[in-house]
Amino acid sequence: MVPQVWFLLIVFAAVLISYSVGYASKRLVRAVGRRRYDTEDRFIGSSWDLAAPVIQLLVFLMALTAISEALGFTFADQLIGYWPKALAGLIIVGAAVLLATWINKSLRSFTERAHGKTRVDDTLVSFAASIIRYSILGIAIIMTMIQFGFAPGSLIAIVGAVGLAIALALQDALKAVAAGFMIAAFRPFRIGDWIRINDEEGEVSQITPFNTTIRQVDNKQVFYSNDQVWGNPVVNYTRHARRRLDLYYGVHYDTDLDHALEVLARLANDHPLVALKSETWVGVHELGDWAITLRLRAWVPTKDFVQVRADLTKSVKQVFDREGIEIPYPHQVEYVREAPALKPRAVPPDE
Repeated sequence: MVPQVWFLLIVFAAVLISYSVGYASKRLVRAVGRRRYDTEDRFIGSSWDLAAPVIQLLVFLMALTAISEALGFTFADQLIGYWPKALAGLIIVGAAVLLATWINKSLRSFTERAHGKTRVDDTLVSFAASIIRYSILGIAIIMTMIQFGFAPGSLIAIVGAVGLAIALALQDALKAVAAGFMIAAFRPFRIGDWIRINDEEGEVSQITPFNTTIRQVDNKQVFYSNDQVWGNPVVNYTRHARRRLDLYYGVHYDTDLDHALEVLARLANDHPLVALKSETWVGVHELGDWAITLRLRAWVPTKDFVQVRADLTKSVKQVFDREGIEIPYPHQVEYVREAPALKPRAVPPDE
């Protein structure tokens, strides 16, 4: 009984040491991979990140085989037969990682060079790079399993059955992938566009087969699964080169409206970033309860929309003050009416 206990303890120690070596190899691969990406977000889901667990498994088997051989276990000879297979699998996975990384960098480099000549879409390139990366790693994993003795026909059948089970269990994920293909094909927005989905808006920073990431103005990131994006209205603010400002200003009822409208038109057309000055339009929008609302429409470059709006709002206030045009604000007047004093009622003597 005692020898069996010691044998189990030794085997457990060998497995633990082998696992530790495999885990260290995974951490090493991920540390090397992180150096190739400028942000953690780009590293997560990359070829290096996906290949690290596979390498951990291969190193674990190799370490366990070496320890078993050193300790003289009878099953060490069987494990030694897996060394060439494990080495071949490691070479396949390593080559797949390098190939996927090279293709990804080449596509992005091509996109950067082509921007100066043609309108190459970053969205399509990013999506295609993700699909190619996952495909290469999937093929590498299948080839590695074949090295360990899995028959190709049986492996295809197993992969098909597992794929069917995963498809049934992960219907939402598959909907996200299908929606990702629709986004890549029809491109309602591109990487770099400023969009609004539901109540969140920001710049599109990444599109993968599974999700879309937008970066908000305060540098927060919002992640949407692609089926949520495709199934909801999306407002794209930067699809066109120009946007139209639509501003409203209230003036007092005693204001000379012609003079106020002339001032608004002059302010808009004097701004250097206002485009299509002949289409600048001003007019009376509404006769409100406490002010007359004037409306200004002007075309501006999309990238300067916020700045021009801020400039015009500031200039209108300053020029209206200088021209004596009053901008009223809501107020109310309360009248307090005192009730007349009641005369004392005379009481008859007999009461």
